[in-house]
Amino acid sequence: MKQISAFTLLELLIGMILSSIVIGFCYTGYSIIHKQYLNYNNIKRENTNAIQLNSILNTDFVNAGYVMYDGDKLILNSENKDQLQYEFKENYILRSTSGLIDSFMFSPVNISPEYLKESTRLPLAIINEFSFDVVILGELEHFHFIKEYSAETMIRLQMENSSN
Repeated sequence: MKQISAFTLLELLIGMILSSIVIGFCYTGYSIIHKQYLNYNNIKRENTNAIQLNSILNTDFVNAGYVMYDGDKLILNSENKDQLQYEFKENYILRSTSGLIDSFMFSPVNISPEYLKESTRLPLAIINEFSFDVVILGELEHFHFIKEYSAETMIRLQMENSSN
């Protein structure tokens, strides 16, 4: 009689149990790494948005002819009469210009405009410093912007204001 080599039922059962344990470890490791990747992606996205907001608002602030603040709106006027506007809402910041709207999903708090006080003839709404805080990754981050006005701009604003 010829003997056939094969696995017993017990050996197959032990093999299946060991392979399911290995597969369980692999799946657990994969899920941990996947969660870390998603967390890293969220951190990266929020940091990138904060850096982008800071960069764009700083560029707009510096390049504006003059800056005004009215209620929850930061209005940046340029020399060629284009108007750029930032609206600070409870859960987001909107940047709008010429029909284009960008949104930044941050909750601004402690909004503080510093009004230009060099001349009483200038409208009170014109500001030279602006700051606010937002919560980024659970921490309060401070944004601060400064506008330096040229003598030419100051004289032009005084002349426009006195003619009105």
